[in-house]
Amino acid sequence: MKKLLLFLFVSGIVISCSSDSTTSDTNNLAGQDGNPRFNLQFTNSENVDLDLYVKTPSGAIISYSNRTADAGTLDVDCLCGSCASGPNENIFWVNGTAPTGQYEYWVNYYNNCGTSGSASSFTLRVIKNGTIITTQTGTLSAQGNTTHWTYTN
Repeated sequence: MKKLLLFLFVSGIVISCSSDSTTSDTNNLAGQDGNPRFNLQFTNSENVDLDLYVKTPSGAIISYSNRTADAGTLDVDCLCGSCASGPNENIFWVNGTAPTGQYEYWVNYYNNCGTSGSASSFTLRVIKNGTIITTQTGTLSAQGNTTHWTYTN
């Protein structure tokens, strides 16, 4: 197993990221399964609104503000404690519908839900055929984006 660990401090955003390939179980993740599937889990959902973004090979961006594009769908969105499926976000493609090419994905610290100084750790997984292809982990403590990662389908 390869593992990469990275720590960044940019404009008040602390990001610590690791990436590894694994075949861990995906049964405990909220949202539809798909090929590919991007699943975000995070902590402190009462005080922090983290959002998942996926940019498709055509350049369309799927997120809370554009829930469907290029046959992909955001089916789970957590907003400041209003999280029926827990602190999760999920974007997926039904088998055989995902465009071929490079996807760009990231996490955005959108809102502090009326509190100040709130941080949240996150785990972001890319899944293909029920297998976790890569896992990104980190902590966001201020509004802004994580590193942008890529996945080729």
